[in-house]
Amino acid sequence: MKKNTRIPVSIVIPMRNASTTVLETLKTVVKQKYPIKEIIVVDNVSKDNSREIVSGFAKKTKIPLKLIKQDKDRGISVSYNRGTKLARSPYVAFLMSDSSLPSENELEKLIEPLKNPEVVASYSTSVLPGFVWNTYNFWEKYHAARMVDNKSSLMVLKFDCVKRDTFLKIGGFDEQNFGGDGAIGGEDADITARLQKMGKIVRSKADSLHLHYMASDYTLFNMMKSRKMYARSYGRFLRKSAHENLKASLIFLVKPFLAILPFIPGIYNIGLPIMFIYSFLYSKKMFITKSTLFDPRIILIPILNILLLYYETFWLLQAFLSFKQSNHSLAIRKT
Repeated sequence: MKKNTRIPVSIVIPMRNASTTVLETLKTVVKQKYPIKEIIVVDNVSKDNSREIVSGFAKKTKIPLKLIKQDKDRGISVSYNRGTKLARSPYVAFLMSDSSLPSENELEKLIEPLKNPEVVASYSTSVLPGFVWNTYNFWEKYHAARMVDNKSSLMVLKFDCVKRDTFLKIGGFDEQNFGGDGAIGGEDADITARLQKMGKIVRSKADSLHLHYMASDYTLFNMMKSRKMYARSYGRFLRKSAHENLKASLIFLVKPFLAILPFIPGIYNIGLPIMFIYSFLYSKKMFITKSTLFDPRIILIPILNILLLYYETFWLLQAFLSFKQSNHSLAIRKT
């Protein structure tokens, strides 16, 4: 008989107010054919019934499921670090509580590249499907307009896997610079830059679906909070790790460049038309979808796109200028 060499994997899921998505996430996890050693859900003080949903699901599944309750919202970095520290498998898969797996073979596809000793991490292709986007209200559609059906082929922590020893060796996620603050992200780009120094990070054949928040009460204010978080994340990353990932750095600088373009002497005459075109193209999906095109709020979108361009540039600069380098190497050992 052929020996089964498939090493069971630990799955870590950070969670905060995920009552609209986490059940679907867990259901698709337990359907995976690849052996799962344990599921570790780290809750960041959810104010909805997310904890009850997870606890109820734990009673029904045969896979060991542990719910870790944080005493305050410590962010994704701390959640993944704490879960990985508790994990008992050499392979640790990261899965967001608003992601799901489209087939029962996705986990096996994700693990496959890690059999190569030179590979330290693998990631999936994440996509926000159009049929999910169509269920959102107007403002959430606006927020996710550029994501819909756009496949993300980077390590963005939607559904990734790392070799636990390597992850712990580099100190895990940088909690000091990219964690402990709900208004700061950027941990994905930072961990990618540091893991690449240890070995290869490989795109697997696995797919994951990004469900995002799926309730009807998403507002323009929620969207602005998200844009602020992204902008501050980019600012911190540019200050700390720009030299390690030039491609990502250039992408993060596109919006600030567009913001100053109309004010550059000699080219303002082309800067203004470019800004006008940008105001429509940036959210093109909103203008080619019947349900949003005929919503009266559509007239606000071009104006908001321009205002948000400067709003995000401000927060990017604020984070860049206020950033203070911290040593994170011991952070994971203290959680």
